[in-house]
Amino acid sequence: MTAAGTIAAIARSGMEVEWQRIEVIARNLANAGTTRMASGEAYVPQRLISGPAFMTQAGVAPWPADARPAGGVRIYGIEAMDTQPRLMHEPAHPHADANGNVAYPGIDHAAEMTLLIQSQRIYEANVAVYNLARTMYARALEIGSRS
Repeated sequence: MTAAGTIAAIARSGMEVEWQRIEVIARNLANAGTTRMASGEAYVPQRLISGPAFMTQAGVAPWPADARPAGGVRIYGIEAMDTQPRLMHEPAHPHADANGNVAYPGIDHAAEMTLLIQSQRIYEANVAVYNLARTMYARALEIGSRS
């Protein structure tokens, strides 16, 4: 693989991870006012876990001791956040407990929006790197065709 191809692959992996992170954040924000899911259980906020991609003799592996960095990032999973539900006193609500409190997901809107903006900026930076790598590769092909 060429250097420009490697750069593009790394940037592409970053775009994929940040896109997935944005989807998880959007799901959290969309369910901030949800008391119950269709299954009847309360919504649990989630976080995307990502990190560097590693290579071993067997291929890509998560965090092995004998691995070397492969370039780029990958998703290691989506975990439930350990947050306390946000209790609101709404005695008329159908999901109110005996004290008249309704449990909403413990989502910090400010933190979610901050992470959303950060993920958007990282995504945009990866798009810029990807486009630059494509331009460099096209320019190298153009120079090579003149020879």
